[in-house]
Amino acid sequence: MRRVCVFCGSSRGGDPRYAEQASALARELVSRGIGVVFGGGLIGLMGVLADDVLAGGGRLTGVIPHGLAARE
Repeated sequence: MRRVCVFCGSSRGGDPRYAEQASALARELVSRGIGVVFGGGLIGLMGVLADDVLAGGGRLTGVIPHGLAARE
């Protein structure tokens, strides 16, 4: 497997464990050399995932609708 697609919330949710799990997923995927395709947002859980993939030197591809890109 070369890439997986992950879509998650644009907020962190009410429980810090959500962000912890997004970070854990990012680290695991990077450690296995699996690239991530995600919702393109840089806030909330998507942002946590993206930040940790990039921090670990992983490959990240964001897909975001044009209308939302300006808000991000």
